[in-house]
Amino acid sequence: MSLVGGLAILTVILAQGGEDPGDPWGIIKGKDGIHTGLSQAEVQGLAESYPPGSSADNPTSWYEYVAVIACHQNSPAQPKLEICQQAIDYCQQNAPDSPGPYAIIHRRLADDTGPLSGWQSVAPTCFTPSVPARSGEPAVELTEAMIVEQFHRTDFALPEAVIQPPGGKTLVNLPVYFELAWPAAGFEPQEVDTTTIVGHQVRIRPTLVGITYLTGDGATIGPTTSMGGPYPDGDINHEYTTRAQVNPSISVEYGGEVSVNGGGWRAIPSSATIEGPPVPLEILTSKNRLYDN
Repeated sequence: MSLVGGLAILTVILAQGGEDPGDPWGIIKGKDGIHTGLSQAEVQGLAESYPPGSSADNPTSWYEYVAVIACHQNSPAQPKLEICQQAIDYCQQNAPDSPGPYAIIHRRLADDTGPLSGWQSVAPTCFTPSVPARSGEPAVELTEAMIVEQFHRTDFALPEAVIQPPGGKTLVNLPVYFELAWPAAGFEPQEVDTTTIVGHQVRIRPTLVGITYLTGDGATIGPTTSMGGPYPDGDINHEYTTRAQVNPSISVEYGGEVSVNGGGWRAIPSSATIEGPPVPLEILTSKNRLYDN
């Protein structure tokens, strides 16, 4: 049976199938009770399928495809509005060699004037990232280089230095305590930045690799994972030995983790160092005086 013929049969089966208590998406299962749908080769082969009277050599019309993740809120108009755990688990349990999540492939007829039909379900698959955009256009592969590039575009939170004593002034030989504070803007460690890359939902979660405190007089403390703290328990402190005007700051090295289409988190093989804003600090000297009472 040809791929196109097989898809037509699957379309009929899906259209006729009723919802099964053990099948939350209304997908007809195979004889073994599990139906993971089209293989990766079959999904990739959709790019070679054209409507009758059209071909790769004479593409007068074509099919447009969309993979709708099998969660209740999703539709061809919003195929990734929700990425539910059951769609992720389904492929992990039944097709562990696939990237998942479980999705229903939809297609519609189109030509140069635009869509010629509504969306119709074709078949389910666990090879969701391989679904092409249309006939003649294989799916664009999401590469590690794309993920690393997006990681470096992340709006990382700038580390802010909180200094004690407050007020921007201190004395020579008096311990100055430093503490890292995260601003509301930007993504700090463990906050998730969500974006779309070549049709895939990509979540990037910054992680903390190390913190370096730059005291402004040439000394540094770290790298460390300590956030510092106020007097008397803060473990990041420094004494200035001469009168000066300095501008201490904090530098943070971020690592990152990525999740694609709701999948598990994995490390991103890169890091980014972000410098926080300097804080003016005046180092003063004091003089002892004798008073005659």
